[in-house]
Amino acid sequence: MATTETPWCGIADDKLYLQSGQFSATLKTSLSVGTVDARPESLEWDGVNTVWSGKGDDKLYLQSGKFSATIKTSLALTGGDDPTGVGEDSTNTLWTSDILDKLILQSGKFSATIKTSLDISGVDSDATGISYDGTNTPWSGDEAKKLYLQSGQFNATIKDSEDVSGVDTGLGGISWDGTNTPWVGFAADKLYLQSGQFSTTLKTSLSVTGVDTQPLGISTDDNNGRLEIGGFTPMAIIF
Repeated sequence: MATTETPWCGIADDKLYLQSGQFSATLKTSLSVGTVDARPESLEWDGVNTVWSGKGDDKLYLQSGKFSATIKTSLALTGGDDPTGVGEDSTNTLWTSDILDKLILQSGKFSATIKTSLDISGVDSDATGISYDGTNTPWSGDEAKKLYLQSGQFNATIKDSEDVSGVDTGLGGISWDGTNTPWVGFAADKLYLQSGQFSTTLKTSLSVTGVDTQPLGISTDDNNGRLEIGGFTPMAIIF
């Protein structure tokens, strides 16, 4: 299916939001999480629940649905890791650390086991978003104002990148809908839809200034499209 709703979050009002489509001006629902964590930095829809990261208390959260008030589970991170971006691959949880300058793969939703990580300090020391497309890892970095496509989970190879500083000078979260790349700009307070992974074409944008003046995270409700589940891969025919 195509995206019908866009989950996003903002730290001005400490809320998770559900925007209609990609992107209509209709706000379908929102949930205040300020009493749980005062800095909801990022989120991703997994088809059933919403994974989000809280920088206020250094935790990962699993929120029921889109969005009920029920928190199904959470994981406290150690050492003031400052989780910024968060994503999921249907089994495990990906997140970025503002302190460690790493992409991290956390087991499950959530065990305390870190399965692997990658130091990205030599590429961008301010990772703000992360997702997974079924094969590779899209992530965003505010230092260089770039969208990145990292090979696998995680190889050192960067498959592609796109400088978006000419669009927005504050780069927040990133996702993937199977066709295009949703991302957030917190300087202009907008949701953006970039063509592919990544062309220079900006397909659409929506200002959310009247809703939250510090949008940071974004996802898609087309979880199958994001993870490329149910797609058809042609096979070679041998005669």
